[in-house]
Parts: sequence; C-alpha cells; structure tokens
Amino acid sequence: MTSGGTEPSAGRRWDRFVDFVSRGNGRPGGVHVPLSRLGLPGRAWRLLTWALALADLVALTRTMWACLGFFLVFSLLWLVHTRYWAAATAVVVFGAGIAAALFVQGEEDWWQAALVTVLLCLVTGTWVTRVQMARADLMSALAAKERAMEALARTQGELAAAEHAAGAAAERERWAREVHDTLAQGFVSVVALSQAARAELDEPEQEGAPALHERLAQIEEVSRDNLTEARALVTGRGPSALRCGGLDAALRRLAAAQGSRGVEVSLGAPAPADLPPALQVVVLRLVQEALSNVVRHARAERADVLVSAHDGELVVVVEDDGVGAGGAPEGTGLTGMRSRVESLGGTLVVAPLRADGPGGRNGMVIEARMPL
Repeated sequence: MTSGGTEPSAGRRWDRFVDFVSRGNGRPGGVHVPLSRLGLPGRAWRLLTWALALADLVALTRTMWACLGFFLVFSLLWLVHTRYWAAATAVVVFGAGIAAALFVQGEEDWWQAALVTVLLCLVTGTWVTRVQMARADLMSALAAKERAMEALARTQGELAAAEHAAGAAAERERWAREVHDTLAQGFVSVVALSQAARAELDEPEQEGAPALHERLAQIEEVSRDNLTEARALVTGRGPSALRCGGLDAALRRLAAAQGSRGVEVSLGAPAPADLPPALQVVVLRLVQEALSNVVRHARAERADVLVSAHDGELVVVVEDDGVGAGGAPEGTGLTGMRSRVESLGGTLVVAPLRADGPGGRNGMVIEARMPL
C-alpha cells in the first residue's frame, strides 16, 4: 500500500525535476533581463562573460582579492544561459577553474573553498531560476487569461449581434403574419367586392342598382374594418374584433361576412370563454385565414367551424366542401397559421376531408390543437 502510493509520488517529483533541469526560462539562445535590454546578442554576452571569468581566474593565481570578481562572474553565468542545465554546467566549470587557480597559488584548502563556492552558487542560482520560471509561468497564464477574456468579449459581442438579428427577424415575421392576416385579407375582400360590383354594373339598371349599392356598402364596411385593424396594429393593441363581444362574437361576425361572399359558414357550439388573450388572437387569425382560403381557392359552398376544449387542449377545426388543395404547395397563409400554432406549443394538420368526393370535391379540413 505504502509502496504503491510512494512510487507515483516519487515519479512525479522526478518528472518535475527533469522538467526543471531541461526546460528553459527564457528565449533559447538569448539572455535574461536586464542583459536582454542592452541590445547585444546572446553569443556576445557569453563570450564576454567567459572572457571576464578567465581574467578573474588568472588574477586569482596572483591575489585573493580576485575573489571579489566571483560575485560578478557567477551572476553573469546565470544571466547569459537560459537553460538551467547549461547555467549549472557553466558554474561547475568555473568552480573547477577556481580550484585550479587556488591550487596554483598554493592554498592548502583549495578544493574545500572551490566546493563551498560552487555549492553556494548552485543553491542561490537554483532558487533564482525557480523564481524566474514561476514568474514566466504567471506571465504566460495572465497572457492566456487576457486572450481568453478578449475571445469571450468577441463571442459575447457576436452573440448579442446574433440575438439582435434573430429578434429583428422574429419581429419582421410577426409583422408579416399580422399584415397578411389583417390588412391583406381586408384588401382581398375589397377587391372581390369591387369585382362583383363591376359585374353588376353590366346588368340592366333596374336590376343591378340595388345589388350595386349593397356591394358598395360592403366595400365601405370592409375598408373601415381594415382601417381599424391597421390602427390597432400600429398602436400594439389586440385585434379590434376581439374588443367587441369577445372571441365567439368575433367568429360569428367573421362567418356572416364570409356568407356575403358566397360561402355558407356554420359555427358549432360557442367558443370557450376566458381563454388567454394570446390564444384568442391565434384562434381568430386561424379561422380568418382558413375561411379566406375557402372563399378564394376552394370554390366551396359550405364551411363548418368548430372551436372546442377538452382534455387540456383547445381544438380548432375548419372543414369545407370545396375542391381541396390539389397537391399545391403550402402558401404564406398556411405557413403563418402553422407558425402561430407552433409558437403556443400546438400542432396544425391540413388534410383532404374525404378521399373521393363527388365531382372531385374532396374538401379540406384544417385542425389545430393547442395546450390550454
């Protein structure tokens, strides 16, 4: 147990020692601060240092005052080598030179003096080198942190720009749906009524005049409703139809309006009361768009609308006896309806009402289910 726990620890210590000895604490081939600030290349500094070391050793063979030069030489040896092993080797070589010079001078304790000097220099240099390495690691970590902060700031800026763009796109999509479901539908009604009025102008005056007056009255009513919807859209209020009697009354007025355009619309049981405002808007726009498609494209004679709630769901069903979609791709109206329903966590299904209706009139059913 002890052996198993000691070996990994010893291995880690050995790895740290090898890394400490072999790694550099400066630019390879360079020198340490403050020498690096003086502009001379590393090789020139090393030549000058060894020249000074040789001169000091020669002086040591003549006088002990040359020992004062050790402080300068040993310091330079650590500064001009950026690899620990190179600096330590240089110190040992210079220590051997000290021993030889003391021996030549005839000192009895020549080897003891050289050994103590070298050991003291190695200990001091090792400590200074470790401090320099720690400082270099700290500076590297700070630089990495600064780069990470800059990258984070750039990412946050890009994210904010993306969120702004997504918000703008969502707002444009919302406005597109509102315009399509309100103003566009109203303008379609105005066009249809205008075409009917123009057709009635071709009839004899005694027969066409009353119908023409009725069409013009309908055009005026639809235009006024459109103007009211436009004002509500600009001011951010809900649909004006919902402010006059609620959802059920709005659906019945919508059914009556479609009846004047040649399609008999039947409403089932009254729509559930006390629905959330957002849900009421979706139901109104859904039925409005579905009935508009029936009038414009289905060539239907009848449409049935049912809005009911059961099992925690609000179900909206619109059926017609027209010719169906005939495989046509989904248009803007259906896409907008689906988007509205899905925004509330619901689903929208569009399918033929029957497989083989008489005269190809298979009909169409639109069913939306939304959670309450």
